[in-house]
Amino acid sequence: MILVTGGTGLVGTYLLYELTRKGHKVRALLRPGKKPYQTCRLFACLSADYEKLINQVEWVEGDVLDPFSLQQAMQGVDQVYHCAAMVSFNPRDLKPMLAVNITGTANVVNACLENNVKKLLHVSSIASLGQAEKDELIDENAKWKTSRNNSGYAISKYGGEREVWRGIEEGLNAVIVNPSVIIGAGCHHKATNQLFHGIKKFLPFYTEGINGYVDVRDVVSAMILLMDSPASGERFVLNAENLSLREFFGKAAGILGKPPPRISLNGTLMKLVAVGDEMRGRLTRSRPLLTRENIRAALSKSMYSSEKFGSRFHFTFIPLTDSLKEAFRILERTKQ
Repeated sequence: MILVTGGTGLVGTYLLYELTRKGHKVRALLRPGKKPYQTCRLFACLSADYEKLINQVEWVEGDVLDPFSLQQAMQGVDQVYHCAAMVSFNPRDLKPMLAVNITGTANVVNACLENNVKKLLHVSSIASLGQAEKDELIDENAKWKTSRNNSGYAISKYGGEREVWRGIEEGLNAVIVNPSVIIGAGCHHKATNQLFHGIKKFLPFYTEGINGYVDVRDVVSAMILLMDSPASGERFVLNAENLSLREFFGKAAGILGKPPPRISLNGTLMKLVAVGDEMRGRLTRSRPLLTRENIRAALSKSMYSSEKFGSRFHFTFIPLTDSLKEAFRILERTKQ
């Protein structure tokens, strides 16, 4: 039996689809009061046999912040994919995000140890690798450096990864993946979906930032490969391409038949706008559209290497253009 946490998120949904397609017995954690409607919709976009596949998933009520529910969910489980996480660059979300991403991961690690789970695969992030030196390719050997520029999300993912390393020291068979920005469309207006909806409305602006990108299908394929391999006690960066935001938006605009971005945004002005929007959010008790952490991420220049994973498993990543085409296809299907 395989347990997946975060089964209604982007990575978790694609993982459940691939595991059920391969005929595995799968159990997925579902928070109390929630229904997997969006997961079912995405399955329908991916396969004509979606009803058969979704019925292979055993949904169990639980939460990574509830150790008792994790103990119950792990009964008879051999493998655990820990995909559950909170992603936010809003300072108001810092406390719950630290709880989910650090305490929740600690609870998963403890439950795996107590239930003699054969292997844990933890979905971390390139954010946990810290900031790069100028023109440096970041890989698995990167060392975390305390910095005022580290986002709350990066701190939470670094803390969660430390809990997995702690479990490994205590005898847990575990492996970690550090995907870059994951490209894929689900059936909700979260994460990269917001980015795709913004592109479809045509954003003519860009910043000078550089980042890494990887297809959600590649992330899931890599996770399954690593779970079924002898790899243990190590982490793997998953990254297909490093692109500037101008190049990224340009590729997306080309697929949609729209003009490429042409207006460069000034970083200082953007930071001032973000400060003002954060103040507006506090006064109106609404969520700001921009935060200083958003702006720092948009302006940062970081490049990543997945040579370790690619060479060990002879893995070829999906080109970003193909990833974007598939993401837009899913978005169109979910509108119907």
